[in-house]
Amino acid sequence: MRRFLKIIHFLTLFFIIIPGVVFAGQYKVVRVVDGDTIVIRYNGKYEKVGLLCINTSKSVHVDEKQGVTMAEVAFRYTQKKLTGKYVDLEFESWLRGRYGVLFAYVFVDGKNINLELVRQGLSRYYIKYGQSKNYHNEFKIAEHHARKEKLNIWSDHASTKK
Repeated sequence: MRRFLKIIHFLTLFFIIIPGVVFAGQYKVVRVVDGDTIVIRYNGKYEKVGLLCINTSKSVHVDEKQGVTMAEVAFRYTQKKLTGKYVDLEFESWLRGRYGVLFAYVFVDGKNINLELVRQGLSRYYIKYGQSKNYHNEFKIAEHHARKEKLNIWSDHASTKK
């Protein structure tokens, strides 16, 4: 009976605490580093957060319409969407990436910015380190849309096609 109560206690804690872990809460974006990396105030210190399943261009290929690099287009988009905003973070794992970077899905006003970057053609669905556990189908649909509409990295004039 005692063992049964311990299991019930563990399961209760698991289902109460884990949802709070998956959605970490609201954090103010202090700075946008590039199209797929932000800095937030997290647990009392500044933390870099990489956007999961995203890898925006770091290249010097120019968007001929705007006369700027695709990296700059992605940076400006992320900066406009996130600078000074409060965001929710959703983690798939508590493991940190190279150099201690946290990786998360970033939500602002209920929108998944990771998915929006793919939908806008500013990143492909980046699966080098694994597919999204939570949004795989949504990422596939978003990338298909961006390719079909020839948005940004998928446009005819962009030389960054992958």
